[in-house]
Amino acid sequence: MEYSDSPQLVSDDRMIFAMRMIIRQEIARALLAEEKDRLLTVSEAADFLRLSVHTIYALVQKNQIPYMKKTKRLYFSEKELTEWLENGRVYSQSEREKAVDSYLVKHRSGRTKIKH
Repeated sequence: MEYSDSPQLVSDDRMIFAMRMIIRQEIARALLAEEKDRLLTVSEAADFLRLSVHTIYALVQKNQIPYMKKTKRLYFSEKELTEWLENGRVYSQSEREKAVDSYLVKHRSGRTKIKH
């Protein structure tokens, strides 16, 4: 009996192929959804940042937060707000020391010593 003679094997192959196609489509859909940026309203941005709406308006007035204004409405990009938060990160003492050490190691070879 050959492989192509067995209807069960052919049916199983088709089932596996169909399942693979569905999985690929779902992965592609999930990746696309992940890449899309969500626009937030003032109250949604306040919830996202765990700040009051008043504080959000104050930050906008001082241009201290990334925002968009269209037809008298404010919108906030979720990705930009996340980046804004990450840029405000305070590094620990050990992280700062490592960064300084790394910088010095990279730039030490190019220096010439001054002879007195």
